[in-house]
Amino acid sequence: MEKLNPVLHIGWDPRPIGALHRAGAEVTCVVPAKDAPGVRAAGAAAIVVPDPGSVEDILGGLARNSLAPSDFAAVCSANEFYLVQAAAVAEVGGALGAGSTRTLAMRDKFVQKDLLRRAGLRTAGHTLVESLERFDPDTLALPQVIKPLHGAGAMHTVVVRDPEELRDAVAAARQVADGPWLFEDYVPGQEFFVDGVVRDGCVLAFSLSRYFQNMIECHGGGVVAYQTLTESEAPELYAESRTLAESAFKALDFQDGVFHLEVFWDGQEAVFGECAARVGGGRADRVFELTFGINLHDEWALAALDLPSGIQGEPVRSAECFGGLNLQCPQGVVVSVPTLEQTLARPGVVEADIYLVPGAVAPDFNSASHIRSGQAVLTGADLRQVAERVTGLGTWFHDSVEVAPAGG
Repeated sequence: MEKLNPVLHIGWDPRPIGALHRAGAEVTCVVPAKDAPGVRAAGAAAIVVPDPGSVEDILGGLARNSLAPSDFAAVCSANEFYLVQAAAVAEVGGALGAGSTRTLAMRDKFVQKDLLRRAGLRTAGHTLVESLERFDPDTLALPQVIKPLHGAGAMHTVVVRDPEELRDAVAAARQVADGPWLFEDYVPGQEFFVDGVVRDGCVLAFSLSRYFQNMIECHGGGVVAYQTLTESEAPELYAESRTLAESAFKALDFQDGVFHLEVFWDGQEAVFGECAARVGGGRADRVFELTFGINLHDEWALAALDLPSGIQGEPVRSAECFGGLNLQCPQGVVVSVPTLEQTLARPGVVEADIYLVPGAVAPDFNSASHIRSGQAVLTGADLRQVAERVTGLGTWFHDSVEVAPAGG
């Protein structure tokens, strides 16, 4: 394939970088020093900066290497926290990019919900609080969800149901940042998510999955687990979610790329949660690929480079069902942990990663939905079997990890 030389990628992740290489791109990554060896080992060039999330640092790093944004055919990022910066740098150099205005709409939660409500789509009512030191809590109708404007993984996101919880949540949030913060009306219902590909405003691939527990419940010890649904298993929700996605993308001017959309379902109506212009977290990418035979990272790269999608016709769904799970363990210093081989031998486990090692301190799983001891992808003949296997693996792994009290 003819190379699109060169392409600047903000941040480091071997999956999208591999996808850019497969699409024919010669890649340069803007990264902190700790990531530079991995970038170079993957066959990409590295520009080292203090903070890839700073446009000033990106431009400075390029200048120190006698480069400018205009030296690149395209500027992109697969990292949610660098999407807007990549779009801005592309515009500075006249390079191919996602466009800062539409990228911001897929990133800033206030801007996103404001555009959707103006378009008449159902999403949570929201209030921007500029400073937690200067707002009147009596003006808010409880329950509310408090979240940062640019958060991810439910980090620093909490539900408050009464005045006392509101006071406690504001005090905790103030330790993170004074503001601005987003206060949203609480939306009841079960949380689902949609992964897929959109081109020219048309959804080419669409996968609906259900969380075993709503993401925000991770703060109370909830597990992060999910499984794909077929259209026959949730026909009404499937149809409503797809219509909601297409209408939302039109309102957000999101025409080309991959998406990860969260929706709430009360049994009658789908409510837009939020949507990111990136591949879903955890192992949602592998669950999608095993289900439909489509690599979302490849589709992201093709869209980022303005190349045709690899999807031809309606994707063919696997006869098997798949699910994913973030592995957790008790708190403390890890004494022993199941091996990868033992984990892969559990019923239905297709793939797994174990991050724990003896001597490490188990992370705080209540802080965000992406905090985990490992990950696994499982398969089964139907939804019931997948659910049983996911739950069984989570319990087995948790109970098999031996820990000692921290400091003990």
